[in-house]
Amino acid sequence: MSSSLYKFTKGLFFTLSALACLCTTESCRAAQFEWQRASAESQGFKAGKLDDLRKSLAAKNTKALLIIRNDRIVCEWYAAGHGPDKKHYTASLAKALVGGMSLLIALNDGVITADDSAFKYVPQWKGHPSKSRITIRHLATHSSGIEDAEQDDIPHMKLPGWKGGFWRKDPDPFTLSRDKAPIVFTPGAKYAYSNPGMAMLSYAVTASLRNAKHTDVRNLLRERIMRPIGAKGSEWSIGYGKTYDVDGLKLVPNWGGGSYTARAVARVGRLMLKKGNWQGKQLIEQRWVERVLQYAGTPLPDRPPGNPQPGCGLGWYTNFDAVWPKVPRDAFAGAGAGNQVLLVVPSLDLIVVRNGGNLYDLSKGEGFWGGMEKHLFDPMMDAL
Repeated sequence: MSSSLYKFTKGLFFTLSALACLCTTESCRAAQFEWQRASAESQGFKAGKLDDLRKSLAAKNTKALLIIRNDRIVCEWYAAGHGPDKKHYTASLAKALVGGMSLLIALNDGVITADDSAFKYVPQWKGHPSKSRITIRHLATHSSGIEDAEQDDIPHMKLPGWKGGFWRKDPDPFTLSRDKAPIVFTPGAKYAYSNPGMAMLSYAVTASLRNAKHTDVRNLLRERIMRPIGAKGSEWSIGYGKTYDVDGLKLVPNWGGGSYTARAVARVGRLMLKKGNWQGKQLIEQRWVERVLQYAGTPLPDRPPGNPQPGCGLGWYTNFDAVWPKVPRDAFAGAGAGNQVLLVVPSLDLIVVRNGGNLYDLSKGEGFWGGMEKHLFDPMMDAL
């Protein structure tokens, strides 16, 4: 090898090595973030009470419990057969992780606004006496008036008509939500949980992405959120693994069908706690994170004894009016059937993920949120 060629090759080697180091220390730093462990006491917990909480939850159908404070893991427990690398179904926690996060990106990018008429993205609704009055805010807060695909505790797959078709995906849940699900009250008049309403939120968000780089929710979340925060593809999946072609749109379910590891869920929670910033990189503008997590101003749900249901942000639940008295008002959450939950309390720098079966006992007057408050939220606060 000639002297000049040797010098060129050597110089190129060191240049490439320097670039590799730069990637490791700067552009790759965000994705490489990992939590460190710390004792419960060092992060302000009473160790005995935190252990009592873990034991209590372990006896109540819990599969995973992850508690992080001040970016330190103080509790990470898994039932036999489960573990940190194993995904757990999210049920309706997907409404926040998928529906809320995809809406957040669309709002951040200016391709949609919360008070847009939904018919801007669903042209079939333009001119309809009721559906033309639905806004994106209504869809994101269960106040659209679209009837839910539920009936008298009948199992989903045995429901008659369009409701059964929604869960059986026959022909597809989006067309049924758009054309067959009826409006049962004036949009914006009250709160009523609606899976088809969330389906239409995914429809509208996807329609807003027609001219964007990522035109479906799955790729949008992968490239804009999950990869940047270091969540591996093996740690999460969404939409029942399906994409539906409707009206030229690639539609991904956002009301359920997700599966995440506890740590992947916690990473999303951390991004929201940090107001869209991940290790110095602003993935989402702070103002939009704050906007979706604040009370959206739509009607509150009924709150019968034993079921303190929170108000809605845009795709998230919020404790803005202290419906959970022991929990700080800045807390927000996503939750689904079986009491799958992500609870984040920014003022305490606290992230909690719990997976498993139902915590609540209807025979004891405990509703879905009442069971969560009694068996998780309140004992958690007592342990601090």
